[in-house]
Order: sequence, then structure tokens, then C-alpha cells
Amino acid sequence: MSKTYQPTWESLTQHEAPAWFNDGKFGLYAHWGIYSVPGFGNEWYGKWMHDPSREIHRRHVETFGSPADYGYTKFIDGFTAEHYDADEWAELFANSGASYAGFSLAHHDGFGLWDSDVYRWNVGKMGPKRDLYGELAAALRARGLRLVAPFHIIRGFNWFLPGWNQWDQTFDAEAIERGLAEGWELFNPEFADFYWVRQTSKFEDFFAQWQLKVREVIDKYRPDMMWFDGGKFREEGYEETALEILAHYLNQALAWGKEVLVLNKLPVSMQYNFHPDFGVINFEKGRDRPLQFERPWNDDMRIGDQSWGWVENQQYASGHTLLSKLIDCAARGGTMMLSLSPKPDGTIPQGQREALLEMGAWLRANGEAIYGTIPWSTHSEGDLEKLWHHERGHKFWIYENCNADDRRYTQSKEGGTVYAMTLGIPQKSVTFEALDDSVDIKRVSLVESDQPIQWNQSAAGLTIDATGIEFKTDLAAAWKVTLN
Repeated sequence: MSKTYQPTWESLTQHEAPAWFNDGKFGLYAHWGIYSVPGFGNEWYGKWMHDPSREIHRRHVETFGSPADYGYTKFIDGFTAEHYDADEWAELFANSGASYAGFSLAHHDGFGLWDSDVYRWNVGKMGPKRDLYGELAAALRARGLRLVAPFHIIRGFNWFLPGWNQWDQTFDAEAIERGLAEGWELFNPEFADFYWVRQTSKFEDFFAQWQLKVREVIDKYRPDMMWFDGGKFREEGYEETALEILAHYLNQALAWGKEVLVLNKLPVSMQYNFHPDFGVINFEKGRDRPLQFERPWNDDMRIGDQSWGWVENQQYASGHTLLSKLIDCAARGGTMMLSLSPKPDGTIPQGQREALLEMGAWLRANGEAIYGTIPWSTHSEGDLEKLWHHERGHKFWIYENCNADDRRYTQSKEGGTVYAMTLGIPQKSVTFEALDDSVDIKRVSLVESDQPIQWNQSAAGLTIDATGIEFKTDLAAAWKVTLN
């Protein structure tokens, strides 16, 4: 090792994102866990089933019974993963055009999807009794894909409590009293190391176990990148430990001879998980992402319209929507991470598979315009307002309404080629305004084929005649503009 990282922000912020991440542009992960067994509501089922004000609670009581008789841990037996085939997943991910993949190792409920030796509530010890994450890690690496290790569990202490809000530390005292009186499993000391609530456990023990879990995953699986959901990593009592774990990961990577990175999420609190100069900035569903960002960034989104995890009757984003987001992110200098929603038996629903394969088909033909590119002087043309959804004081980026009027640009690293794209297939002609007659163009060609192209350049821009072109997909169009 040429150097080691110290557990200080001054040292850790010297770490740079590896080129493979920025060049790869697109990755996949999944929200998969026992919350997918009931198949109702969302991935917070385990929390809301204990909150009498929630529809999930009413549904749980009607379907399964009181939380005293049917606690959340009962769903573990239903998380069978019987049809989970890591090689099949990895093949699908490779065919989607993704450069890395993984799944959430444990959501806020704490149930782990790796074979852990530091606690009992994991798939290696119960449920499937398999190392689901380890199987996928091997299958991905066999296909040249890198491995992401996402963690949500730092928010797990008191998370199951009715009405609990981690930001202001409040809860529903009346509902808690009811749960205690009715004997909910949530408050049974036998399950203290699963639920981690103040009535039966201590935060110090929870936090110590969290550290063991993260270190175990780092050392056992050697992930290429890590991601942590929002937590109080910068607060007293947390920050020193976070620094030690991050330094451990980066130093281990040096010993492995691997280039790794950490995603640094901007949570709803509007405070980055870590020092703002550390890692790759990560935005959830584009929330509060600015128009331009001068350092490496990543946009995280879910494929379903109701939940990050699998639920019945969920609608999935189309291949066109997903590709539109990827192209837009690449044009603005960013990358995209997409979360899938597998069923508890380990199958990935057909609607999700179709969208991934549509993306993959386009990227195989046109990936030159995405992979390994950098932003051009102009990022985009077209209506920006339709890309924004405003909710509760936050701005989210959305891509359902993109079409051929939306134009995007990337360029090769050496600057001799500009890629001009439309987020849909133009029916007649398309004009790329930024490529006007001040730009010295040598040649214009389709990226996906050698079909002849009719084009002209004027003060209004580069106009391409799209009539008669036989595009390989109906998702988007990409042209290669070679400069003199």
C-alpha cells in the first residue's frame, strides 16, 4: 500500500471516485426482504403494522391477526427465496447494461440478506438458510460486474415504535401503551435483538452490533462500492465510528488492490450523511438535485410506483422512462442507480425484467454515447419544467413525459466527438440548436448503424432528417457528431 487513510475528514476527503464508476454510468440494486412477504403497502410494513393510525395496521389485523399473535418475525418463514437463482439475476443485470449491482443487505427492519456470524437474524441462519448476497456477488463477478453493498440499518433503533420520528425523537405514547398492554411481539424481550426498541434494549448495544455488521460485510465480500441510507453520521457519538469504518473500508481496498467508492446521500434532512466533500453525492429520486453539479454524483430511483419493495398490483417504470433518466443524468455529468423489487420467492417480476431488457437493447446499440462520456458545453434542450415534481418543499426529477422534443448531449473524453440524442424517436426532422454553424462539424452518423444520414447546419443548429431511418428501438435516438 502506498498510503493509508486516517479516520479524519481531512484524510478521507482526499479519496477520489474511481473512473470505472463515472464511466459505467448505470447500476442496479434491489429492495428485497421479509417486508415483501405480505405484499401490501410498502417496505415500511414492519413499522406501520404497529401503528393503529395506518392502513397497513388495519390490513395486518384483518389478514393475520394482532401483532401480539402474528408479529413481524412470522414473515421470515415466508421469505423462501426458493426460485432465487443468482446466475439468472446476474445475467439479467448484465443484459440490462448495468456496470454494478447488488441488493440492500438489510433494510430498516434489520433482517440481513447475507450469512452473518455476528447476529442471528439473517438468511444464513433462518428462512432460506443461504448466503443470498454471497451467491450474487460471485455471479456478478463472474460476468465482470462490480458489487454494491447498500445498508439501511443505521436508522433501526426505535424504528418499529408507533409514530417514531428519528429526526425529532418523538413517538406515539398511547399506541405504545396499547401494544404493551396487548403483548405485541414488538415488546417481547426474547426479540429484543431484532426489534431494538427502547423498552427492551439499549442503543449502545444496537450501535455496537451495527458496526460489526458493516465490518463483516466489508471484510467478507469486498464490495466495490458502499451506500448508507440517511442516519446521524455527523453527530456526536456517531461521527467517530463512521470515520473509523470509512477509513477501514478504504484501507482494506488498498490492500485488496481495488478502486472503491462510497455514495454520500443527501437525505430529506438536507444534511449529507458524511462530509460534503467526501464520496459521490447521492440523490434519492433526484430529490433536491440542482441543475448542474460540478463533482461526481448519482441519482437513485425505484422501479415501482408504490414501494421500493415488492407489493401486489404495483406498476413499473417503462424502459423508455428509465433510459430517459439515464441519458439525462449522463448529459449532466451524473450516474443512475435503479432499485428493483423482487418477490419473496426470488423471482423478478416480468414487468421489471422487460424494462431492463429494453434498456439493455438500446445500450448495446448506442452505449458509445453514454459509457465513458463526459458532459458537453450544452447539457440539454427542451422543456425542463416537466422534469420536476414539487412535493412538501422538495423538488424531485421525473422522466415519464420525455419525448423526441427533449434533446441531450454528451461528448467523448478527448473532445473530438459530440453525441446528440433525443429522448424519443423523431418522426420528421430534429434540430440540435447548440450545434449551430459556429461548431466545426466534419461528419454526422447514427451511433447504432451505418444508415446514411441527411443533415445540414445553419445558424439555427444542426438539423437531421429522421424520415426513413429504421431505428432499432423506439426508446431514443443517438447521433455521433465528429468535429474537425
